[in-house]
Amino acid sequence: MGTNRNGARTFLFIMQKACRLSHIAGFRTGLTTILGPDAAADFYALWTPACSMLESIIALDDYFNKRDATLPDTDGSEDGPFG
Repeated sequence: MGTNRNGARTFLFIMQKACRLSHIAGFRTGLTTILGPDAAADFYALWTPACSMLESIIALDDYFNKRDATLPDTDGSEDGPFG
């Protein structure tokens, strides 16, 4: 993996941060205040399993969030020759 960040790695980092923030006390109350009770319930019903899945995957391996500056990023992508 090169030292360059791409959209996928940045997306995963932002999702990880958003999931952590959603565990803060008052998140669901604030969400209900902003979106209303029905929309907040719908959102939370999707958000909770998505965060659980993402956090489980990251707990097993957060390779996406590590940088390896020892190898040059020759082709500008993280996918390698088979990408």
